[in-house]
Amino acid sequence: MDTSVLLKSIKKDVFGRQDIIDSAITKIDGFKETDIRNLLEKMMKRGEIVRVAHNRYVRKVEANTRYEYIPQYSETARKLIADVEEKNPYVDFQVWELAWFNEFLVHLVARNMVFLDVENSGCEFIYSSISDDYQGRMLLLPEPKEIQYYSQPDEIIIERLISESPKIKERPHETPIEKLIVELFANKILRSMVSQGDYANVLETIFEKYSVDQLKMFRYARRRNKKDEVRSFIEKNTDIKLLKEV
Repeated sequence: MDTSVLLKSIKKDVFGRQDIIDSAITKIDGFKETDIRNLLEKMMKRGEIVRVAHNRYVRKVEANTRYEYIPQYSETARKLIADVEEKNPYVDFQVWELAWFNEFLVHLVARNMVFLDVENSGCEFIYSSISDDYQGRMLLLPEPKEIQYYSQPDEIIIERLISESPKIKERPHETPIEKLIVELFANKILRSMVSQGDYANVLETIFEKYSVDQLKMFRYARRRNKKDEVRSFIEKNTDIKLLKEV
């Protein structure tokens, strides 16, 4: 099956399943809509198209090689995840670290913070159940001003987990790159610790090196009331190509 003619008939840089179906019906003899799953699998396996977001594809020549972002947790963060899982197995939470951003920053952060985002009803309960194990290094819902006067190695910040936070099904407590991008604009503590002058370089490095699901990113940005700010900053300050359909 020659799919090159099919792709040539699609006049979009970024396209979805329905675009492929419409093109295939006119270009491939005997094609039925129920054949789309097999067709997509073959085209991706042959490297003709690349999925860049849910139901969003580009031609292979338009996609650079990018990798899934897999963060490296510190010993403190790994212990924290294990403690919360053991003592509160039914609580929904995610963990991420300030030091992760040093991979992308020009002006490196000198101290690390471990953020423990907990479902709304669980913050106080988690704090009361494990704070004694961390020798005063845990803060519950602090304001940025409190952080400025409080400095300990690998301090732990408990915040509320926002609904619709991006998640990784296989690793539910891990924080995906889409959430980190939005937190640069939405998290007051993070904004106080990272120079806004580095934002353009941070974003361009992330998009160049890692696979970013823009639909997932903008869905979370909308939930944080930051969608327009994130899009405007990227369009005005970087060369990142955003999906127009998002």
